[in-house]
Amino acid sequence: MSFDLDTPEADRRAAEEAAEDYDRRRRSAAEVRDVRLADVVERGNHRIRELLGAENWLSLRKRMHGERTRFRDLLQPPAGLEADYDSLDAQRRANVQAYFDSLGGDRAQVRRIVEETRSATQELLPRTEATAGYASWLHDDERPAPPDQGAGRDDPHAWTPFRPPFPGTQRGFDPHNLGGFRISRTRFLDQFTGLTGNELRLDNNDADDFDNGWAVVDTQIGFNFRAPATGAVEIFIEARCGSALHELRVVDEFGVSDSSTSQENFLMMHVLHNNVTAPSFASMSRFKWVTDRTGVIVREFLTPGGLFTARLFSNGPIQRGQTVHIRAGTRTSDGSITNDMEINSKSTMRWSLGTVWARIAP
Repeated sequence: MSFDLDTPEADRRAAEEAAEDYDRRRRSAAEVRDVRLADVVERGNHRIRELLGAENWLSLRKRMHGERTRFRDLLQPPAGLEADYDSLDAQRRANVQAYFDSLGGDRAQVRRIVEETRSATQELLPRTEATAGYASWLHDDERPAPPDQGAGRDDPHAWTPFRPPFPGTQRGFDPHNLGGFRISRTRFLDQFTGLTGNELRLDNNDADDFDNGWAVVDTQIGFNFRAPATGAVEIFIEARCGSALHELRVVDEFGVSDSSTSQENFLMMHVLHNNVTAPSFASMSRFKWVTDRTGVIVREFLTPGGLFTARLFSNGPIQRGQTVHIRAGTRTSDGSITNDMEINSKSTMRWSLGTVWARIAP
């Protein structure tokens, strides 16, 4: 992260220590969670292998790989130029299903193992506690106003507006993979215009029995705020939506495959102070798709160009006269659990922060 050059050294150190403490706690929780998730997935894989038998399970994996390779080869030129994609894909899945049945596989039992493992996995995945954001043209929220030039300037709970260019920035990325997922991100960040955003991709084109991939990516601007009173910090974000696109491609391998993919975007703020234990979030766009069928899904719920707002509070107070560093921007949190289904998940979120208002909450 970067700071305003005018930030006093003591305040800079305090902000860095608060940020490092938050990162340490988040990493520690993630390490414990990853161990528990790996155990759940391994138990699920063991139950599937035990049900089919080790040799049959390995034979099925090889057959699936072979059918996938053959299917792709049939799409290559010159013959592939005239190929019927849907017909070839249906034949691929039918061949794998017939081979599974020839091994004496119990579809109902496999589905039960898959569902139990998926439920146990979802219980362990991180959740973001958030309020709701608002579409400004549909919600009569009381908007902040600059302090009056007269007596209002002495109000300890008056709003202070912060607009571009912003002096500080922050970038965060926390990927996790149990299986064959490739996780990547692209950031959109311009402190001079208030642009924040992320493109987050989760790709798995050779899924195993239970593959899990998830990631969190933050992009924020930062500024300093001097507290005129003691109390919790209240932030009001006015942001214009440039893009809020959810995209997902899923490909079924055979009859007992399934997947669950989620994408969620937030406006966020974080007061870097040792009394404040975590950022605060407003949920802006949420997408979830649970399926056992091949498909391409594209959704955009937010109105492009629309003005949206978020009212957020720090979860701890700061002292009167302290200067604190405040981050504001956006977080994307995406995840996918797949059982023998190809996954290509992409979310693209872009926000322009016009004004970030700050005050000590009355």
